[in-house]
Amino acid sequence: MIAVLLPTLLTLTPPPTPGSHHYTRAAVLRSTAAAAAAAAAAANRAPTAFAMPPVQLLQEEQQQQATQQEVTKVLYTPPTVKSASSKDELALADHLKSTGAKFYGAYWCSFCLRQRTMFGADAAKALPYVECADDGLGSVRCPPQVTGYPAWQIGGKFYAGMRSLQDLQSISGFDPSVTFPAPPPPPARPPPPPGGYKPPAVAGASTTEQLALAKHLQSTGAKFFGAYWCKYCGLQRTLFGAEGAAALPYVECASDGFESASGTCAAASEVSGYPTWQIGGSFYSGYQSLEELARLSGFQAPTQPAPAAAVAASAKPTAADDLGIDFSGAAPPVRQGADCDLKSGDCP
Repeated sequence: MIAVLLPTLLTLTPPPTPGSHHYTRAAVLRSTAAAAAAAAAAANRAPTAFAMPPVQLLQEEQQQQATQQEVTKVLYTPPTVKSASSKDELALADHLKSTGAKFYGAYWCSFCLRQRTMFGADAAKALPYVECADDGLGSVRCPPQVTGYPAWQIGGKFYAGMRSLQDLQSISGFDPSVTFPAPPPPPARPPPPPGGYKPPAVAGASTTEQLALAKHLQSTGAKFFGAYWCKYCGLQRTLFGAEGAAALPYVECASDGFESASGTCAAASEVSGYPTWQIGGSFYSGYQSLEELARLSGFQAPTQPAPAAAVAASAKPTAADDLGIDFSGAAPPVRQGADCDLKSGDCP
């Protein structure tokens, strides 16, 4: 300690001058000890305010760390259309946009891509496209009338499913002198088995409530329009279990389907995609939950007397108490797609 503090002592104490007293060794040691004590006292004092970083600097560092840790949300865009557009296709796309039409779709929808491909690359960019998928770029909340993709809103009316250029020309009032080439026919299919193709079998037993709802829909004159090849029709039937699916008022719209009623489907202009429900004289397109079908049809589940102990234990209501239906055994809801929106049955 003396070796360290001695330079400071010598700096503070001027050297002797002629006529002054000389420092003795004892005096130097006393002065050195005093300086050491002063340095120790200074080290034990609380640091000054300038030893702490400013609050603003700390906040800026925290914000930078939060920005670095923030996970960037990935947004998706529809696949690119590569074919060239004709002047008529571009004119139709401009006409649809200028007249306030809307083309609702989702980036993952294969039939939305096929709809855009009909217009070619340049015209597809000019379409009044509205992205409905939550994780799609520029996504917006689409109207409740849009129950499947693609869907068109033209002149205040909604049209479900993929539309040919000729249909869009007629519906939107585009120049009737323009002639668009007819779309190519779908590839030929092998002959159907005797009686036609049947929908996929539904596995799993039905609950009492599922079977009761299916019979209620049948007895009240509801109709379930679908096609054997329609994925979402199969998922719709799965909600009811095996016995309930067999009791549904199902109408096969595919011409090569088992017990086909394609003529009935064609006569109902409201059936533009599958599945479609007709309940109480109104049409509802798209996959519907059991709760919604029960609400639309006015279904009330039959009540059965319960033991007193069970009644006491059920004091806390559940989400299914509004309808009296236990949906715990049903398949989970799935998002709607566009692969069931073609009457022709041309699905991948």
